[in-house]
Amino acid sequence: MKKVLGLDLGSASIGWAVVNVAETKEEKAAILGCGSRVIPISAEEKDSFEKGKAISTNADRTLKRGMRRNLKRYEQRRDNL
Repeated sequence: MKKVLGLDLGSASIGWAVVNVAETKEEKAAILGCGSRVIPISAEEKDSFEKGKAISTNADRTLKRGMRRNLKRYEQRRDNL
């Protein structure tokens, strides 16, 4: 018997399966394991991704948090002067 790894790569999920493949008539094929991982994505993110804007919600939040930190540091420098 030989083992085969099958992958299904989708836009919002990744599926996998490991299968024993029968090489002779006496052997039986069997599924050894299978599963999937779902990547949560909203409809708005999916539309943005299809348009070519590949920024995720986390990246957008990180960008905005960085801007807030920079503004706060700017204000602190002005107060110290």
